[in-house]
Amino acid sequence: MRAIWIGSSVVWALSASATAGAATGDAYLQRFVGNWKGGGTALLSVYLPAWRVDCDLASARAPNSVRVYGSCRLSLFSFLSKRIDTTLFYNPPTDSYSGTYSVNDGPPAVMSGRLAGDVLTLDVTWPKPVNGHLKAVIRTTNDGLGHLSLTSIDPLGTDGTPLTTSDLAFVSR
Repeated sequence: MRAIWIGSSVVWALSASATAGAATGDAYLQRFVGNWKGGGTALLSVYLPAWRVDCDLASARAPNSVRVYGSCRLSLFSFLSKRIDTTLFYNPPTDSYSGTYSVNDGPPAVMSGRLAGDVLTLDVTWPKPVNGHLKAVIRTTNDGLGHLSLTSIDPLGTDGTPLTTSDLAFVSR
């Protein structure tokens, strides 16, 4: 079964900030620039307990886009590591965000969403079924001071209700 934490690990890094206050559009993407360290808990499957994960990420900026890449690993078994690569785009005519990410150079997931204040909510479509379906939601909150948090939600947990599959926090370094 595909590891949930891998797919969502990169997306939280996309909301980092070095300055306080809400940003919009392309200015929001500037918040992604830098190196990030963090982690938290993540489910490898909705049928297993949460594991502690640690991540190190870097970024590259272009007009209306940012690429975030690096690795995430299970804390207890650091040899279990995955390369992650995400690109996020801002679309000025629709004032929306879209992007892709891949794990270990695999097929990319597709994501799209909108920014409200400092919260970027992305609908994710997995390239292959995860826990029996292709959809998830990732909500990233940015405090505007170089801290960010990410919550990924599986819409259909084991009992059919939404289930938080990752809860991660990062700081710029």
